Amino acid sequence: MIRTHIALGAAAAALISASAAVAGGPPGHVPAGPPAGIPMGPPPGVAGGPPAHVPVGPPAAATSHIPQSVAAGRAADLPDSASSVGAAASLLGKLNAAHASPNALAHASSKSVVGAIATYKSSTLVAEASIKQYTAAVATDQGNIAADQQAVTDAQNALTAAQKASPPVQSTIDAATKQLSTAQAQLAAHQTQLSADQSKLAAAQQSLAQAQTKLAASTRTTLTPQKIAALNKLLGL
Repeated sequence: MIRTHIALGAAAAALISASAAVAGGPPGHVPAGPPAGIPMGPPPGVAGGPPAHVPVGPPAAATSHIPQSVAAGRAADLPDSASSVGAAASLLGKLNAAHASPNALAHASSKSVVGAIATYKSSTLVAEASIKQYTAAVATDQGNIAADQQAVTDAQNALTAAQKASPPVQSTIDAATKQLSTAQAQLAAHQTQLSADQSKLAAAQQSLAQAQTKLAASTRTTLTPQKIAALNKLLGL
């Protein structure tokens, strides 16, 4: 009985020892990995990646709704906001000082760029207001003159008719003569007013041009229509 227990204990100990040896990896004389004659990876004749008949990328059905003329990715003509801002800043150069606050513009030295821009803004506001005023006045004068010319024509026809009447009536002739004189005087007055308003409009336009010339000279900047438009937009003109 005692011998049987001893034999069972020895067998159990041997089994535990063998299990520990297997768990720790192969014996020291057995190398890890495949034998030296067997290369790693697929055989030389087999290419890596998916088979040649399997397309790479999304299935055709996933992009069938996109016209062939539309390139994949970002459109080449898509505006870049950062580059647009940079282009505007490059266009204006030192005139970017127009970004100054209204308070800074109001108190800037007349010899500074900000001061030159402030002067330009105030001069432009006055000139543009005058241009608007006298453009409307000239249009009104031209309308009045057209009406006056028709009145003169009508008065002249009435006088001619009175003079040819048989027998002629002197009072009718006198009234027609007076009406013609009045119409002619009205026409002359409106023509004088038109001339005056046209002169004032030309002066306002000249003031606007001078404001731009003065700004270009004081800031040593070449002003182009594009620069003027960009500057006026910044100044709210």
